[in-house]
Amino acid sequence: MKNTIYSLLLILLFSCAQKKNIQEQVIIDRIEYIYDLKTLINDEIWEGFSNKKFDLPLIYYTNSFCYIVNPTDKIISKFQPELIHENDLIKVYKTKLIDSLPFHMETSIEFGNDTASYSYKSPIMNCSSVEITNQTISDVNSTELWSTMILHEYFHGFQFKHSKYQNHIKDIKDIVPGFSEDSLKDIYTTNTWFKTLVDRENKFLLDAILSDNPEEVDQLIDSVFTTRDKRRAEVQENLNIDI
Repeated sequence: MKNTIYSLLLILLFSCAQKKNIQEQVIIDRIEYIYDLKTLINDEIWEGFSNKKFDLPLIYYTNSFCYIVNPTDKIISKFQPELIHENDLIKVYKTKLIDSLPFHMETSIEFGNDTASYSYKSPIMNCSSVEITNQTISDVNSTELWSTMILHEYFHGFQFKHSKYQNHIKDIKDIVPGFSEDSLKDIYTTNTWFKTLVDRENKFLLDAILSDNPEEVDQLIDSVFTTRDKRRAEVQENLNIDI
């Protein structure tokens, strides 16, 4: 009886480990697919796009972990990730979730005074998994569609990897005061009314994309701006911040 129970436990543990490996292999396959597309774009459309000097780290978010592709030394030092995959093009590391935001799809870079920040003058590509993206944007229901969003953000990273472009953006930020991405995220996560209005704006935009009625599209776009004006006014009134 004990041998039977022991055997069943071994099978169960092996199955769980195998499932985990399969899930991570899917993530690695997706990342390698993106890098194959970058090479194709480099060869057929935009020379330099896949050049290593223009590469930037990718942080891939699941519900449980972050997978970091080609991290900088600062990222490794800050998050202490575990290397799980390596080939000639990529190194993939695994670490715990680094924030609690429900969705990621952006290229971030910092120009402030915090030179120790892992994104100080160093662009970082952040993306949610295909599954999370599909839950947020239902039309994105395949790796192929998801990859178009990733490549869009990678192009922003390609831009930020050029010092003249960085200086141009920094000059604009110096002239027109703004807020860091983290500051806006803090407002979103700590103020229910702000989150509600942002989510409503996004819903209007998504409905406009799905609509085939031009009049309805116009109404939805008007609703976006009306809601946005209301949100900005409430931030000014409640938090004394002009965004």
